[in-house]
Amino acid sequence: MAIRVTGLWKSYGKKTVLQDFSAVFEEGKTTCIMAPSGKGKTTLLRILMGLEKADRGSVEGIKGKKKSVVFQEDRLCENLSTGANVRLVVKGKTGRSRQFQETMSRGFSRMGLADCISQPARELSGGMRRRAAILRALYADWDILFLDEPFKGLDIETKKKAASFVKEQCRGKTVLCVTHDEKEAQMLEAEILVL
Repeated sequence: MAIRVTGLWKSYGKKTVLQDFSAVFEEGKTTCIMAPSGKGKTTLLRILMGLEKADRGSVEGIKGKKKSVVFQEDRLCENLSTGANVRLVVKGKTGRSRQFQETMSRGFSRMGLADCISQPARELSGGMRRRAAILRALYADWDILFLDEPFKGLDIETKKKAASFVKEQCRGKTVLCVTHDEKEAQMLEAEILVL
C-alpha cells in the first residue's frame, strides 16, 4: 500500500515549514526527498515516523507498519561494541544465531567495518559511526526505512560502497531518504521528490 500524504501543514511558532504538502510514496520504491535546508524535509520524516504531529492534513498507509530509521545523529550505545549495537535491533536469539552472525559479518565487510565488530562504539570515527548506524537500521525488522542524510560525512568512495549496499538490501522495499545530494539519489536509483 502506498503512503499518501494529503494537505500537510506544520509550523513552529511563526515559521511554517510545511504548507499544504501532498505526495504519494509508492510501496516497494526508494524515494529521495530533496529541498534546501529549513524547508521541512526532516520535519516531514518525523511526522511520517510518528515523532511529530502535523498541524493539519492526513497520512495514510503507515499505520501498523514496522519502521526503521537512520537519524541525522548516529544514536549508538557508546559502551557497547559495534556488533552489539547492530544486534540490538534483532529480536530474540536470532541476533546470536550463526546465520545472522554470518550475514552481519558480510555487511560489516561490505561497509568497510570488518575490523570494528568488537570495537566499542565510542572509539569509532564519525564515518564509521555513520556506517554502523546504517547497518543497524538495515538489519532491523522493517516495512519502511527512513534515512535522514544517511551518508553525511562520508568520503565519495565510502559513500559509493555504502549506497551500493543500501540499494541491494532495500530492493523492492519502501525507503524514504532525505538528502541534499542528487548524486546520492542516483546511487540509490531513487525517485526524487523536491519539497
